[in-house]
Amino acid sequence: MKIAELGKATLQAELTVRREMAIRIGRQVAFLVVAAVFGLLAILSGHALLWAFAYQTLGFSVLGAAILVFLVDAAMALVFLLLGRRSIMTATEIRSRFAREHAMNELRQALALTAITSAIAGPVGRQALRAILHAIRSLFGRKAGL
Repeated sequence: MKIAELGKATLQAELTVRREMAIRIGRQVAFLVVAAVFGLLAILSGHALLWAFAYQTLGFSVLGAAILVFLVDAAMALVFLLLGRRSIMTATEIRSRFAREHAMNELRQALALTAITSAIAGPVGRQALRAILHAIRSLFGRKAGL
């Protein structure tokens, strides 16, 4: 492949990785927002109803009803917090990461090969070749005066 094609493949893989990461992070933010909203609404409206239900219907004491309300709120907040903190890469993101790494390795190899070829074929390479040939000729050439 040419360097431009390798660069394009690398860029495409990177864009796919970034898009999948944005989707995953967006999903996390959505879960965290739901957790915050639910926590606020539960604190504001559900406390009185749950406390009254536990106190009158279930026969809890005043303190027992308050503890029950707190535990239900804490459990719901914990569930949504765990859902929001979860960060599992999708299969598409994993494949994109592998494709990006593969394309980057190919691009590095192509650039290294191009650099070596241009160094050998360029002015520096020609000068080095002349110096090597001159050294070989001087080693095996005739010596004056013998």
